[in-house]
Amino acid sequence: MTNVLIAEDHGVVRAGLFQVLTADCDICVIGMAENGQRALELLASGIQTDILLTDLHLGDMSGIELAQKVHLTNPEIKSMILTMETDERYLSEAFRAGIKGFLLKGTSVDELLYGIKKVNQNRFFICTELTERLSKRLTRDNTRRQQAYTAIELSGRETEILELLSDGYTNAEIADKLFTSRRTVEGHRQSLLNKTGVRNTPELIKFAMMQGLLEMPAAN
Repeated sequence: MTNVLIAEDHGVVRAGLFQVLTADCDICVIGMAENGQRALELLASGIQTDILLTDLHLGDMSGIELAQKVHLTNPEIKSMILTMETDERYLSEAFRAGIKGFLLKGTSVDELLYGIKKVNQNRFFICTELTERLSKRLTRDNTRRQQAYTAIELSGRETEILELLSDGYTNAEIADKLFTSRRTVEGHRQSLLNKTGVRNTPELIKFAMMQGLLEMPAAN
């Protein structure tokens, strides 16, 4: 049996959650609180719960703040957020605070019940809708990065200078090796910085190695 304490400031939502959760024979709603302070009072009175299921906004405090306070005195309690908020900032803040589950209020009943049981097993759980949003955003970001990287084209002379810079040669030494002027080498070096978007030579070499513009040094 999984005991759940509900912290939700909207009475209708609170009642709906009670009906949904108590319909599952493996879940017991051990208490309901209309705000964070009431939830803390219930825990202080001695009720024991496995799961704190809380809204993100409770009026007197945030669900994240409530979870942090609960974890200080009851570290064995696992916390979950159930909210309308889709901002990823809240998701990362919640997990940094030790919260193990994050679900949207549009989540299906089956997924809510499944999530509660997973979190009670000390597993992290994010609802499907948020997972899909995160996946799409990461895919877009990766595509943009790949497009930016593949757009970098170096001339033969820029490649020569990049390789010599990675070997530790100074601008003056590179100019001597390539029979050109130091000013010309400095111009190519600045062009490399501009193309890659980095600030200095060490960052340029690191970037070039990570993107395959330079071969990684062989191990001794």
